[in-house]
Amino acid sequence: MNFLDLLYPAKCVMCDTILNGQERGVCSACRKQLPLVEEPFCKHCGKPVGDVREGLCLDCRSRDTELEQGRALWVYTDKMRKAIANYKYGGCLEDGDFYADELYQRAGFWIRKKKIQCIVPVPIHWRKRWFRGFNQSTDLAGKLGGKLSLPVLDHVLVRKRATQPQKTLDNRQRASNLRGVFGVDQEKLGELNRFQRILLLDDIYTTGATLEECAGTLKRHGDFQVYSLCLCIGKDY
Repeated sequence: MNFLDLLYPAKCVMCDTILNGQERGVCSACRKQLPLVEEPFCKHCGKPVGDVREGLCLDCRSRDTELEQGRALWVYTDKMRKAIANYKYGGCLEDGDFYADELYQRAGFWIRKKKIQCIVPVPIHWRKRWFRGFNQSTDLAGKLGGKLSLPVLDHVLVRKRATQPQKTLDNRQRASNLRGVFGVDQEKLGELNRFQRILLLDDIYTTGATLEECAGTLKRHGDFQVYSLCLCIGKDY
């Protein structure tokens, strides 16, 4: 243990207790309580569903989709909401190491199976990025890309205007709120067109409106297959 470890000991991303030498990211007690997405879940977006016979969640059954398939690690509970809020707004950048490692350990096989060629983080508006100091999706993409030896195309997908927070809107308002908000940097289109199978990376999936709009934007600029991966996802029941 070095001097900095003594001054700034690693803490659990869930409960903020100091970790022992064998614990990584979360303490042993919180590790047992991580709300992993388990069967039954939507075969398209990965959202937990109440009945395995349905196959698809309500959102995926009721819309045309731009995404080939999506997955998420954890159910978006109050505990996960607080933990990810600390990462995004509380300056806990080191938490991204834990989240990226979990993405790699739990979704790495799926990413390889889908033959993903590059990762594109979901962009945030420049004002929000300036206020936070970083984009959590870019941070996660960089760390996960390093583990998988995949290129990360940051700034290829751009957010053209600020929008209302999606969590304050209903499903119809969410789609309207995001319509036309994303674009592709034309100067970087050549870099994007080197690939066909793209992984969109974001922190939270609720209805999927953000990811659908991002995927549609990408597909208007090339013959792409677009998949998605998120840390957390809401339930369908």
